[in-house]
Amino acid sequence: FLIASGGQRPEQLLAAERSNYFSDHLIIRSNKGVEGERTLHTVPYNDLMRGCLHVMSEVCENSAYPFEGKAKNTSLHANSLSRAVTKLYGRHKSKFSGGPFTLRDLRRTCKTLMGVAGLDKELRDRIQGHAFNDVSSKHYDRYDYFKEKASGLNDWGEWLGVNVVSKKLAVVKDEKDI
Repeated sequence: FLIASGGQRPEQLLAAERSNYFSDHLIIRSNKGVEGERTLHTVPYNDLMRGCLHVMSEVCENSAYPFEGKAKNTSLHANSLSRAVTKLYGRHKSKFSGGPFTLRDLRRTCKTLMGVAGLDKELRDRIQGHAFNDVSSKHYDRYDYFKEKASGLNDWGEWLGVNVVSKKLAVVKDEKDI
């Protein structure tokens, strides 16, 4: 879900309660900035995100959090996710170059691959909830860019489907044939 959503900040995504998940988007509360300036970040769903949410609802449909932690009605902690990524890296070191791959690297990798998928930098920044600090953006532009983010995330989901998911499924299928 983290990758399908374009590399949202893991801590914020995991802390989002089920009440922040709507039929076509989720709302993440940014923890950046001072209390009065914290913003809401809207993330439209693509088909991969919907599929992940469907699976997670089967796992913990009654929890306050779609990604439930060990304790009932608590969110999965980012440290748990980080440990899982570290273990995955440990099992597949030969597939990574340049040192350990960490949870933080997922956000950067999504940003880079969204560029490969054809999304321009401004759209990638909007999808990831980056602040735009020029005068116009900060004080005058109140447009939510929902349509643009939805279109970009749909393109991203399609790119992932063709270049990652279908290739991974092909490898799994070949391994089962052996």
